[in-house]
Amino acid sequence: MEVVVKNNIANKHMHNGKYVLGVIPAPDEHYVPVLYSHHQATKDYNKLNADIYTERGKYKPIDRKKTPTSVFYVLGATALALLYKLTKHIVKK
Repeated sequence: MEVVVKNNIANKHMHNGKYVLGVIPAPDEHYVPVLYSHHQATKDYNKLNADIYTERGKYKPIDRKKTPTSVFYVLGATALALLYKLTKHIVKK
């Protein structure tokens, strides 16, 4: 009986590559961090923030929901009723 082991083709990117013996190849490039001063970072942030808020203010939603007029009528009637009761209470005293 012969045992056959198949190569695992799942998650190929997770498998290690071939081992390099001897000369290690140099990377093509390396990350060079860019350092900002606090003043420059604050200036950039404020500019970006202003751009966002000015652009957002230009566009209003097309179907903006408005408060129904019946709500205003009910609130007005309630305010008048409370005002009537308050004046009636003050006049009694």
